[in-house]
Amino acid sequence: MTKMRRFYTNELFHEFLFFSLALICMLIFAFIQPFGEGPDEINRFRVVRFIYENGRLPKGDEPAVLIPGYGGSYAFQPMLTYILDGYLLRAVRVFTERFDVLLVTARLINVAFGMAAAFFTRRLSRLLFPEKMTQWLFSCLVVFLPQSIFLHTYINTDSCALFSVILMFAAVLEGMKNGFTRSTCIQTAVGVILCALSYYNAYGAVLVTVVLFISCFISKVSARTITSDGTASPVDSYHLEWRPLLQAGLFITAIFLVGAGWWFIRNAILYHGDFLGMEARNLCVAATCTPEFHPALRQTYQNQGIGVFTMIFGTDYFTLLVRSFVAMFGPMNLPTHYYIYETYYRIFILGLISCMFPIGHSFYLTWQEQKRRWFFNGCMLLACIIPIFLCIYYSYTWDFQPQGRYLMPMLPAFMFFVTLGIRKLAFLLQELADRLKLRTLAEKLPAILTACIIFFTAAALLYSVLRVVVPHYLAG
Repeated sequence: MTKMRRFYTNELFHEFLFFSLALICMLIFAFIQPFGEGPDEINRFRVVRFIYENGRLPKGDEPAVLIPGYGGSYAFQPMLTYILDGYLLRAVRVFTERFDVLLVTARLINVAFGMAAAFFTRRLSRLLFPEKMTQWLFSCLVVFLPQSIFLHTYINTDSCALFSVILMFAAVLEGMKNGFTRSTCIQTAVGVILCALSYYNAYGAVLVTVVLFISCFISKVSARTITSDGTASPVDSYHLEWRPLLQAGLFITAIFLVGAGWWFIRNAILYHGDFLGMEARNLCVAATCTPEFHPALRQTYQNQGIGVFTMIFGTDYFTLLVRSFVAMFGPMNLPTHYYIYETYYRIFILGLISCMFPIGHSFYLTWQEQKRRWFFNGCMLLACIIPIFLCIYYSYTWDFQPQGRYLMPMLPAFMFFVTLGIRKLAFLLQELADRLKLRTLAEKLPAILTACIIFFTAAALLYSVLRVVVPHYLAG
């Protein structure tokens, strides 16, 4: 009995449950979803099919990859995932050319990104929080969010983008804590490469990573201390250590240029200097779309003179955006249970409000001084603001798309604040119970609250998959 108890309380058993649940749910999605159920999967697969059939990357205006009616194509955008899909399918066709096998095989690339994201989420949690229960809370909030799982189960570049954000944050925090060794620099560079070759909407995380990286080489110099350049200040000051910054920064930059530079050079050559391919895509859309989808005739809230706040709060934009951030499957037409949304909303609200309380400095980044923790908080706030701004700006000026997947690059930063807030809330409740002389409850309250939320995330995911998704698709 003692051995059995030790087995179930062992950390490796918890890790096994965590990764198994994530993998099983992803595989269920990947195997039972009909082709095209993921948002715009059919048009994304055109790029994959082109690479599969031709063995080369398509230009953005290749007829085979153009989106019918709407015009343009996904071949203008970074497409690392599609490249991996296409060449993997070329290898698989040696054994079979059955479409269903090829489709699931292509989706498994994103399942792999999802599992990698789960692995590095665990590593990120250990760098952020000192307590195991808080680490698990953060991990479950990031990985078990139903929309996060769904994102890794159909053909898209969002999955790689989310993984790259988590990898970059984990790598730069490792560098902040233990120094930027060669291994840490390589991990940081790989994260930036994957982000650059996945999704423009995630580029804000690269900016945040760069800012955090530079901050690692700024050190406080006490008054009258002689610095490496031979100068001294009569007061406390901050000093930028240029030499190690350049050594690590140039090493990371060199790896990035080798790994991702080719894509931007290719774009510049193909699209007459447009290294991002965005202007070329807009021109292609105008040239290849049907009249009703022409950009000049498209009705947007901006060209109708309607205010951005009216769009957000005067329509169903905000409701659809937050619902699809939590869970909205298929082509935005398959919601989960009402109470799952309501419970997540309350967790988010309580966490975000509580995280602003000026208490609990020992709850996170305990290896950092207070000012650096504040700076990190500001960077995580920026990592949330940029995707929100881009999502709203796109919907307001170009195409009304209240889809929560556009906010996924902010997921780790957002859940950091929520987790920190829940931990602070548990501390406040613990203090209240202590004042009421409920000592036994006070001791166990943080663990009880955290365990309840962890259990909810797992239960909400299982319900969404087994009681919503599986019956919907198996019923035909």
